[in-house]
Amino acid sequence: MSQIAYSSVPVWARPGDLVEPTTPTPTGSSYLLVGVGDVADTLGRWEADLPPLATNRIHGNADAAADQLGVALTEATVGVRVWIVADAGSALRLRAVAVKAGLEDDEIEVLAIDSAGRVEADVFCSHCRSVTRARVAIDDVIPCAGCRRDLLVYHHVSRRTGQYLGFMVDAETAQPLSTGEEVEL
Repeated sequence: MSQIAYSSVPVWARPGDLVEPTTPTPTGSSYLLVGVGDVADTLGRWEADLPPLATNRIHGNADAAADQLGVALTEATVGVRVWIVADAGSALRLRAVAVKAGLEDDEIEVLAIDSAGRVEADVFCSHCRSVTRARVAIDDVIPCAGCRRDLLVYHHVSRRTGQYLGFMVDAETAQPLSTGEEVEL
């Protein structure tokens, strides 16, 4: 894991010490506060520090929050800021929704509540293009839901999708197929 400092994994999603919950600096004209899990206190603290008419709170499971955030961003105007508090896997997914809607990094604040261990995250298979959702940490090996290959969870995250990259763990040492041999997928 020595290359993690040079990877595309955001600092807040990297394994290590948790960041103390703070209130981000308000720089926008309106705010979407998005939370997944047991984060009502943090959302409440953030909401108390912002103008009430310019704040919208989204709180639920990762899939529902992502859907609601996507809808809210289609109706958003210039100056919107997205503040996310969630486990690292959910936060990656939610940040991807905001990036896909056109927000820049300085318009998105993320507080990961448990980046120290395994988190529920999406892993993209570079072989069959399937996405496997699993409880993972970087450098774990998981079976692909599509092709069943053993995938190494690599320290690369797509900004567009919020998914880790997975590739066959023994790709460098696997024996090449002999001519005419078929692969069973």
